[in-house]
Amino acid sequence: MIDQVPEPARPGGTVYGEPRRTPPVMPIVVGVAAVAVIGVGIVAWNSTGGAERAESAPPAVVPASTAPAVPASPVPARLTAGTWVVSPLGDPDTYLTTDGDFAALSAVDPLPLTVVAGLADDTCFAFRTDDGRYLRHFDYRLRFDAAEDSDLFRADATFCQEAGTEVGTVRLRSKNYPDHLVHRRGEQLYIDEPDGSDGFTAAASFMVQQP
Repeated sequence: MIDQVPEPARPGGTVYGEPRRTPPVMPIVVGVAAVAVIGVGIVAWNSTGGAERAESAPPAVVPASTAPAVPASPVPARLTAGTWVVSPLGDPDTYLTTDGDFAALSAVDPLPLTVVAGLADDTCFAFRTDDGRYLRHFDYRLRFDAAEDSDLFRADATFCQEAGTEVGTVRLRSKNYPDHLVHRRGEQLYIDEPDGSDGFTAAASFMVQQP
């Protein structure tokens, strides 16, 4: 009897007539590789700011029409041409009035004053009573006198609002004595040089009100 010799293995990794079997370890290797690829993708996304952009998405914008309306605050009066009553700052129940020919402060008989352009400078102011007299300074004290056709009278009766005065507050400088402010001394009014104190500033500040 002749001995049979096994046929040699054919190229391609199979034995003739039998399919090649995949080693059992291959599915595990493929799964691990897929997980690694996914992990690398997540790390790359985070490193480019993707996570931050997702977390920092802008909040929804509320239309302006739905915002609650804020009531406007009343605006205090500013000195302009017209008719006004003048009071010391912080004392609205005391008024500028007359004591004979002199200007004075009193809790009774408020004196409405017609405010017009300054007689010596139309960027400043002059204060006139109903009977045609003007507020002016004479020997530094404020008084009411009938109009005179002189440069001195026109300058004496012209007062300029101090720069930087707040709305609703009036500080007045003499036109011909620009280093002097209208200033209260008790119930009397003068033009005085500021001494730099808060007390002087308060006594040289006035309010204007509708009569």
